[in-house]
Amino acid sequence: MISKKKASKPLALLALALVCLFVTWFANKRAYFRALEVKTLDVRFRLFSDQKSASSDIVLVKIDDRSLKELQDDPAIGRFPWPRAVYAKLLEYMRHGGAKLVAFDLMFLEPDMRDPGSDQELADETKRAGNVIHSMLPVEQDPRYTPDPILLGRNSIPLDGNFPEIRYLDFPLKSIAENALSLGHVANRLEEDGCWRRSLVLVSCKNRLLPSLSLSAALALQGLDTHAIQLRSQQVVAGSIRAPLDEDWSLPIWFNGPPETYKTFSFSQIFYAQIQIDNGEKPIVDPSVFENKIVFVGLAATGLSDLFATPYSGSAQDVKLQEQRQSKKVSLGKMPGVEVHANVLDDLLHNRYLIQLPFRLSWVIGFLFLSLVLALVLYTSLAVATGAVLAQLAAYLAVAQWAFTRHLQLPVVPVIFSWSLSVILGFAYQYWIEGAEKRKVSRIFSRYVSKDVYHQLLDNPSAAELGGKRALITVLFSDLRGFTSISEKLSPEAMIAQLNEYFSEMVKIVFQHQGTIDKFVGDMIMALFNAPLPDPEHADHAVQCGIAMNRKLDQMNEVWRQQGRPELHCGVGINSGDMAVGNVGAETIRSYTVIGDNVNLGSRLESQCKEYKAEIIISEFTRAQLKHDYPIQELGDVLVKGKSRPVKIFRVFYQPDAVSKPKLEKEAVTK
Repeated sequence: MISKKKASKPLALLALALVCLFVTWFANKRAYFRALEVKTLDVRFRLFSDQKSASSDIVLVKIDDRSLKELQDDPAIGRFPWPRAVYAKLLEYMRHGGAKLVAFDLMFLEPDMRDPGSDQELADETKRAGNVIHSMLPVEQDPRYTPDPILLGRNSIPLDGNFPEIRYLDFPLKSIAENALSLGHVANRLEEDGCWRRSLVLVSCKNRLLPSLSLSAALALQGLDTHAIQLRSQQVVAGSIRAPLDEDWSLPIWFNGPPETYKTFSFSQIFYAQIQIDNGEKPIVDPSVFENKIVFVGLAATGLSDLFATPYSGSAQDVKLQEQRQSKKVSLGKMPGVEVHANVLDDLLHNRYLIQLPFRLSWVIGFLFLSLVLALVLYTSLAVATGAVLAQLAAYLAVAQWAFTRHLQLPVVPVIFSWSLSVILGFAYQYWIEGAEKRKVSRIFSRYVSKDVYHQLLDNPSAAELGGKRALITVLFSDLRGFTSISEKLSPEAMIAQLNEYFSEMVKIVFQHQGTIDKFVGDMIMALFNAPLPDPEHADHAVQCGIAMNRKLDQMNEVWRQQGRPELHCGVGINSGDMAVGNVGAETIRSYTVIGDNVNLGSRLESQCKEYKAEIIISEFTRAQLKHDYPIQELGDVLVKGKSRPVKIFRVFYQPDAVSKPKLEKEAVTK
């Protein structure tokens, strides 16, 4: 029976772990479940917001609120959008400063109606610089300008893989596009909560793959063109770039810091610095600041619709609420699109990516995690299991954050979900399956064994062998002498009160000596030793129990005598031998007891106490089991009812100084 239970617990652990794993896998297929996971990703970015990984080689030039105001007040320029000549001035400035690369997160799709000649100025300056990348815009309708096949072929590669599809792409004006070092699209895919967390480094359009602005910049900085891009096992490879894509063929963005992490200049600062250079004046910003720098130019003003929610700002709805409450505050955690592109470029150049665990590995880890949770719940106590599983979850979350600082994304929501499920199922199993066994033990033993034994049985119910077994047991019978005649002189109330007082003290003594109360029959007590829990010194404990019972009764008699109450005297019979121990009774009422010839012998020995005027009599079988010395007198062989051969019996003195031990060992009293 025990072996089956021991075998069933590992099987239960395995079954519960597999159930939890399957339910978690099923839940993880739901969109809201994945949405919760990306929310935890946002929290991890915020906890790690003090990182210093952003490259100092990347600089931003933003068309911000300051730029809009200053250039609007300039009568030669006016309101936004500005003439293309304004951007030509910026490129001229960057050329003088020695910038390594300039990437425009701006679209020059239509001719400049205010100053038609300025389109060519921008195209010419783009050509002179030789290091300018312009943007392509995803659109829903056919673009106004369809690029010639040569231009399209130069900036795309044949379709390979299940990349996100863009219906149309609008190219810059032909004169600008042809003079650019390369082109890159600025398409994005926001999450359901409006946050920008993944980059479309490659998109498909008309059976061609086109790189993003960031990827085009990364290629240009390595002296490569679009045709250097290779795809290997859902990984973008180009020169030193090894960019792993997720299941949606997107690149999870490793944000190198919150908004304004990269060094930033207002567009108006750079524009007027070039005007000052043209006028022979000292510029407000020295062009040498941009030497060997990678410059991104883009929109950042609050009214130009190019600010995005990122992990640092929460959902788009949260950002909108912040805008309504603090309309004058610009820094609300939103990030300009140009800064997102800068983060992606930084990642590509340094192969700094947010790495997700492979699918199989994540589920193997999840299974091991679940198994540990269930093992703690199933194999430890409630208090230990509760503390341990809470500590385990806290440790995992700490490890997840530590792994995140090293760009590894460990799952959090699936782990918390599976942890909760395994704890619930584990404790439910403990209560309904193993708890049923404990409750059975509780019903049977709570009144018959000491608290220590009782708690051991609850921790290990199988130790009780509730189904029955044969074992070496020592049985003790204690019966009051002449109690019937005494009870006739007492009122029922007084008799019951004195008897209960006697039983209370005797039960304590039985428990103190690791005994189990089997039953009370009138004024008789029957106790077991070596059951339900094993006790190597069961015979000694039974003898010590008999001695202690008589000594305690002497003390109680002294008190009763002073109170004018009758004295009580008992006889104790003890026998050891093989007995059947287990549950006996009906389905509704059961008792844990022992059965067998050796039980009857113990009862007969108790009745012999009256014949030999002895307080404690033990059998030769108990004597053989004793490991300690006691004041013992051999009484001889007796033939008791139910035995075919005589049994040697011994008297145990509970007052050691009553007679010397050597004398007792030599004397033999025969009936």
